[in-house]
Amino acid sequence: DSKEKEAVSVIDRAKEYIDENFRKDISLDDVSREVDISPYYFSKIFKEETGENFIEYLTRVRIDKAKELLVDENVSVKEAGIQSGYSDPNYFSRIFKKQTDMTPSEYKTRYGK
Repeated sequence: DSKEKEAVSVIDRAKEYIDENFRKDISLDDVSREVDISPYYFSKIFKEETGENFIEYLTRVRIDKAKELLVDENVSVKEAGIQSGYSDPNYFSRIFKKQTDMTPSEYKTRYGK
């Protein structure tokens, strides 16, 4: 039971770190170092606790942020990608489409104000 509580606290700290740093180029190694456990063990408990692996979680956080930005008429698609942690606009578009079934431009057109 205390092992589980420990895992939850590590995951909470990891999520907090990801939520604060998703705009940067962060890796599983960076996060596991931040919460002071091995990358292998971190990966395992992260998946157990959240149901997603590290990359899936990071991608979801980034795409959710991108969606928020894309509805703002003053933010370009390129800028939304950059502010969401994607320096390559083509990669951003590809990942966004994979996650939402539409391109960032289509999303902006449909939901933008």
